[in-house]
Amino acid sequence: MLGVRANYKVWGVLCALGCVAGSSARALERVPTEEDYYANIPVVLTASRLDQPLNEAPGAITVVDRNTIRLSGARTIAEVLRLVPGYLSSGWNGANPLSAYHVPLDDYGIRNLVLIDGRSVYSTAHLGDTHRGMMDVMLEDIERIEVLRGANSAAYGANAMFGVINIITRHSADTVGGELGLTVGNDGIFDKRARVGGGNEVASFRLSAGEQRDSGYRNAYDDKRLSQLNGRVDLRPSAVDEVMLASGVSYLAAGEGYTPTDDGNPYHTIYSRDVYLQLDWRHQLADSDEFKLSASFMEDRKQDYALSPNRKLNSNPPVSGESVIWDYGALGRRSNIEAQRRFGLGNGVRALVGLGFKDERAKSEALYHNAAWQSFQESRAFGTVEWRMTPQWLFNAGLFVGKHSLAGTYATPRLMANWLLAPGHTLRFGATESVRAPNLSEYVADVRHYTTTGALYQHEYAATGRVQPEKLRSVELGYVGRLQDYRLTFDVRLFREQLDEFIVARLPSTRHPETGKRARDYLNYTDLLVTGGEYQVRWKPAADTELWLNQTFTETKWDNVNYQVSDERRPPRHHTTIAWFQRLSPQTELSVIHERLGGMTWRYDRDWLPFSHRTDVRLAQAFRLGDSKAEAALTVQSLEGQQDAFLISRGFALARRVFVTLKLEI
Repeated sequence: MLGVRANYKVWGVLCALGCVAGSSARALERVPTEEDYYANIPVVLTASRLDQPLNEAPGAITVVDRNTIRLSGARTIAEVLRLVPGYLSSGWNGANPLSAYHVPLDDYGIRNLVLIDGRSVYSTAHLGDTHRGMMDVMLEDIERIEVLRGANSAAYGANAMFGVINIITRHSADTVGGELGLTVGNDGIFDKRARVGGGNEVASFRLSAGEQRDSGYRNAYDDKRLSQLNGRVDLRPSAVDEVMLASGVSYLAAGEGYTPTDDGNPYHTIYSRDVYLQLDWRHQLADSDEFKLSASFMEDRKQDYALSPNRKLNSNPPVSGESVIWDYGALGRRSNIEAQRRFGLGNGVRALVGLGFKDERAKSEALYHNAAWQSFQESRAFGTVEWRMTPQWLFNAGLFVGKHSLAGTYATPRLMANWLLAPGHTLRFGATESVRAPNLSEYVADVRHYTTTGALYQHEYAATGRVQPEKLRSVELGYVGRLQDYRLTFDVRLFREQLDEFIVARLPSTRHPETGKRARDYLNYTDLLVTGGEYQVRWKPAADTELWLNQTFTETKWDNVNYQVSDERRPPRHHTTIAWFQRLSPQTELSVIHERLGGMTWRYDRDWLPFSHRTDVRLAQAFRLGDSKAEAALTVQSLEGQQDAFLISRGFALARRVFVTLKLEI
């Protein structure tokens, strides 16, 4: 259960907002109109695949639009997600930013589902990570980011456990013309970008190219160079058809980031490449009847190779000059096809049904001790039914059924009810179940390190394949409120999330029968209970002023005493973010974002991070250069100075960063 203090805070906020909602409802003397329900309320897609006003979605959703992304001064999506209640942002080194919802359960974001225009960026080659895939899109090409805070396997299947991050890029007809961007600053910051687009509402295209560079954390070998090339084409061949084609490639060269240990990886650079192709076709059959077909292909390649001196006596006598080969390289491919149909059933009922199939495979002799492709396939069926029983009551039921070639068949249901108790005020409550299927490494990893003379140095992983899917049961109570006269909006979520069969890698008590060494196996090790509450308040006291306040309070409990005592993977019990966006003049803008984070650890107890606070400031001036629009912005991140980061035991720190950004639209 929540601690007493946090519990009082959360319930106090909810009760206060409930009183505001009730008093507002009593003050209304006229009959509610459709405009009352929908005016200025964003329409979202992420919760159920149905387009819905935010207050009618079966889940808590935060929308960050492209203007807010620009005002934030962020250089990565992980930094943008600091504006979303419940999200923690860091990175196991400065070149690999990641975000976690509530609890940092892993270093790679494998329990977040990340979508770019509906395409999953889940990596087949490397432990199922999503943090790398988030680098495949440039911030300037994003229209908005919809973040569903909580589980949603009922709509998207396995891996949509702790949050769904849906990145929606701009339509190419909205980016006709050209744009140039340049960012320079301390800590090696040097970013450049160019974009060109053309066409009209019938046919249009966009091509974007860019590069990011910086020197990462202090005291870490993690310099980053990220190169990106993305293209998008939008076609309207008829009045009822829309086609979107997208493709891209990104390259990342990143320092490995860790201080070498006596028998560990030496300093080296990891190279990765992502390539993707995507096709979406929408066909409008009637006003409330649409068919959509999506197909995508992604290939991710990772080169992670290094040599270090042999400090163990693997040969007798030891071989002079013998070195250890450290290799974690892999090639992964994922093919996916999906068809869905959205239609109305009359009497306030509408539905969506779909079928899909994906093939995921990876090849790595280093990771699997086998040169052949390792793979799994999944067939799936999913559906959502939305029933408006009365103008005030809306019910949403969803079900996803997957047949996984390794994990077996699973089903994940959702049932949510939204009570529109008054215009602008909605209570939401319900339950959902989610799963995470183990990735290929958790099923078949067999990682052995050899010396340059062929002697076995270490047997690091030897998966037996006995691991079972993780399961998450979530119950939530939410409130979405809007006081139009005061320009105030509220979003509150209380939650209880029970994670069963959490997967970890552990050393067994026996030795491997082939190598005679103890090698880690993946197993279902413990259960986790997360309870708490979060809220966001957005207020526009004046036309040129906007204030955001996010707060999150959590309590976690591991069933396994080894996790309970060691403080491994411990989130902060409280987390606050305050943002102030101010237009000082028609051409001048000021942004201030302040974050306060309770003590936590991203990994082990020896890396416990104390209470911290960080302030980012951005000042921007718009001007014209001939017939072109331009903007110059000065951003200071971590105004307070150097901040401890991730592995405090190794001295990792994020220094104060100061950089200038110039943008020109041509």
